[in-house]
Order: sequence, then C-alpha cells, then structure tokens
Amino acid sequence: MNDASIAESDVIACVSDGDRMQYRGYQGDIRTGRIGDTEVLIKSAAGRGIVAWINRWMLRREYLIYRRLDGISGIPHCYGFFRGRHLVLERVAGKTMRETTIADRELFFDEMLATIKSIHDRGVAHGDLKRKDNILVTPDSRPCLIDFGVSIFRKPGFHPFNHFRHSFSHQHDFNAWVKHKYNREFQDISAEDLQYHRPLRIERMARTIKKVWTRIKRTVRPKKSSD
Repeated sequence: MNDASIAESDVIACVSDGDRMQYRGYQGDIRTGRIGDTEVLIKSAAGRGIVAWINRWMLRREYLIYRRLDGISGIPHCYGFFRGRHLVLERVAGKTMRETTIADRELFFDEMLATIKSIHDRGVAHGDLKRKDNILVTPDSRPCLIDFGVSIFRKPGFHPFNHFRHSFSHQHDFNAWVKHKYNREFQDISAEDLQYHRPLRIERMARTIKKVWTRIKRTVRPKKSSD
C-alpha cells in the first residue's frame, strides 16, 4: 500500500529529472528529490529482460520489509512502491559511518542496538551491517539503518533453509554492532556486551584469511632503499 501523501505522477516526475541522479546501485538508479515538502530517495529498478525482472523482484521484496519495519526509530519511512519498479523512501539527513565521526558514541551505539533489537522483534535480520555505508549518522549523532536489499524475513511455519539464513543474519547483525562499537578491538568488549558477540564460522575464516594475506603482502613488499 502506497502512502497517500505521495502521488505516482510526482514520483515519475522526480525520476525523470536527470539532475537528481545520485549514483547507480546494483539494483538500479538512486535519485533524490522533493515531492511537496517531503525529501525523498527513489530506488528505480534498471536493466532489461531477466535482469529487470530480478531487480524489480528485489526492490518489491525490500519494499515489503520496509513496510514491516514502519514506525521503528532509526529506519527510514517508506512511501511506497510505484509502477512495480520505483521504491520511494524518506531521505534521511546524515552521512555514512565511513564518511564521518560519531560525536556521542555511547548514545549512538545504545540507540543502534535498540534499533537492531526492534527489527529482530519483527522477524527481520538486516544481514549487511558490517558495511559502514549501510549505517547513517544523523546531524544529532543518531543512527539510521538503510539498504535492506539482502535482509531476511523469518517465515512462519516449516522453512528450515529460511530459518537457518535468518538465524545466521540475526547473529551477524549483533556481531556487526560489536565490531563497529569497539573498532575491531575485540579484547576490549565489556562483560555486558559479550552476550551479543558470537563470531560465526565464516567470520573466523575471513579473519584468518585476512591475517595470512596481510602477512604475505608484508613479506613480498619490496624494501625501500636506504640510499
């Protein structure tokens, strides 16, 4: 169901304004604009044939997840999915964690943890929070989680593969929170936060591979001449 405050014709007009193009994502084009007094971000499926069909399916899936999360603090409001290809979201002011520093880290990570728990309570696991680009820092140092394109919704009933993926992503969200809060200094994790940190096998393997690769690079790196 689309938000009555946003008209389809206004969405199409925004999409047609090439000057508002921000970048091209893996699903399609990302645009920003204003509809009335509302600042919006529009994700539009791109491609042709089977590629277009897959991108539209993925955006519709993301739309359904945003609908399920509606009203949770730290999640952009979703205005709807128009013409089967345009996902319209609230444009949140702020920069990604990769682009800025956090003024009040204690408040920020307390609120981020509360948001993660809230989306989990609604059966959704984000699954990609280790990417700093998926976490916005607002001007008042509040967290906002974005990009639910690979998120997992836990289906009711007997769906073992879905439940396995959801459980994996569920723990991955908490591990990501710990990673960001402690800047990878896992030895500094407080006793209270240890309950959220349970490294997954694939994460342990990735760390081992990274360490080995770092050592190899240091070994083969040519030494600087002292001359």
